[in-house]
Amino acid sequence: MKFSVKAWSNGRARAGVLLLGGCPYPIETPALLLTTRKGLPIFISPDLLPSLPSPDSHLLQFSPLHFLEDLSPKTISDIGGLHQILGLHEYVFSAIPRDSILCLPECNSTNKTGASFETPCGRRLIKPVEYMEMISSMKPNLWATLADEVPAWVSEKRNKASVDRTVTWLDDCIRLNQAGGAVFGSIVGGLSVEERLRCAKEVMKRNVSGFFCCSLFSA
Repeated sequence: MKFSVKAWSNGRARAGVLLLGGCPYPIETPALLLTTRKGLPIFISPDLLPSLPSPDSHLLQFSPLHFLEDLSPKTISDIGGLHQILGLHEYVFSAIPRDSILCLPECNSTNKTGASFETPCGRRLIKPVEYMEMISSMKPNLWATLADEVPAWVSEKRNKASVDRTVTWLDDCIRLNQAGGAVFGSIVGGLSVEERLRCAKEVMKRNVSGFFCCSLFSA
């Protein structure tokens, strides 16, 4: 992945061009990222996607966990990945583990071996090896690593633990990656500025293409 800045405004706002492996054309940023269910925007059929008003609407975000009730990773891999299944070869798929529509639960998992998510099959504990099996089969253009996200009201100790686990899972995901794609490290730490900064510094030490800043949720 390559990103080049083309213009600045007031020292903060910027416009640039993003080049991704597997994408046949450059993507001008800022760009529209469409949230999808199983790779397709809700209520929009594949034949209508090109008619969307934005010229930059070729970025599709999906959660690999939505596919747990359907095809197995092996079947998806045998078919050729998500681009092949949906027939959207000119679109960029961005894989984010958590459903972007759902908020965090009141009590996130404290299990050290994997992250807890709401899935179509109920609440599931997803380990890095399972997550990377899905990523490797779907072959997204870019994907975010597993993150131990926490609500805003947790203790400082829990915030610290979330960063430690997220960094460990980041290393596991990079080590298990067989699909390539641009890797985005997840930034966590709740409301703690110190922990979010520590997480960001740890992510910067790894071989990643960018970062995914996990949202903050409050009661």
